[in-house]
Amino acid sequence: MDILSPVLGQLARRAGAALRHPLLAPLVNEHVVDFYARHLHPQLSMRQVIARVTARQAASADAVTLHLVPNYLWRGFRAGQHVTLTVEIDGVRHHRVYSLSAANADDVQITVKRQPGGLVSNYLLDQVYDGDYLQISPAFGDFVLPEPAPQKLLLIGAGSGMTPLLALAEALLQMPDYTGQVLVLNYGRSHEETLFHSRLLRLKTLHPNLRVVYGLTAEGVSEGELSGRFCARHLDELLADAAEWQVMACGPQGLVDSVKALWAERAYPLAPLTESFTPLAVPQATAEQQPVALTFRLAGRAVTGNNQQPLLQQAEAAGLQPASGCRMG
Repeated sequence: MDILSPVLGQLARRAGAALRHPLLAPLVNEHVVDFYARHLHPQLSMRQVIARVTARQAASADAVTLHLVPNYLWRGFRAGQHVTLTVEIDGVRHHRVYSLSAANADDVQITVKRQPGGLVSNYLLDQVYDGDYLQISPAFGDFVLPEPAPQKLLLIGAGSGMTPLLALAEALLQMPDYTGQVLVLNYGRSHEETLFHSRLLRLKTLHPNLRVVYGLTAEGVSEGELSGRFCARHLDELLADAAEWQVMACGPQGLVDSVKALWAERAYPLAPLTESFTPLAVPQATAEQQPVALTFRLAGRAVTGNNQQPLLQQAEAAGLQPASGCRMG
């Protein structure tokens, strides 16, 4: 089935607004409306952003970029933001957060890197193709370019952390009359596993003020590349004036912590802007287990929980499926 036409999308948007009118809203079950609307077109919905997959493109040996065309409920995005993607696998809905990996407002992309044993990442790489439909949330997040635009921007990423950084680099370099410098440090285990080789090469060709350096942690390096994980030596080899650069880092928690620690140790004036895709570890509970009254207002459920387990686990144990971005893979 084709992408929902703009005319039908406008009609659906107006119909949805009318059904959400205070006089009608109490009488309307949005889930029921969406159920029947999907039989007319998969992208018809009162409340959900449904995107059609229009292309797949290899981003590395174990990653793929999905090009998406969302429906009329999509409100756009800023480079660096992300979406929550929802898929149904064997009758169970799963939620994962993915950064948008391009700056062009007309080209909505997510890049998915295969995670060993990862349920959703493997599903997206192996079973989602052109013409399929995916549910995504509105774009959110504040990992965006600072204002005013930095004249010296250092982007440090590893693995999936490169997805928002590529979008940020594109957004900055495409600004009219931008003449500043952008340096991208792209870390990975090997050349095959680092993301966006071809796109970064193309971006360098278009913008001579972009420099890209690769750091490899599990194989030998060539001239101009870095060996091992990010460290002070890498920074000193590349930049004599690092204190003047705005740094943005994204990737595993260890990478982000290393960047923050180095900037703090050297008291650089521009604080790092960072984001990590690694969920924070839940501290081991030390207090005695106590019952806690949990009320899930939207679901109309009240249960007895405890002060030991994460709230998401307790909600799922109660038979609920709340949207979340706490899991990876």
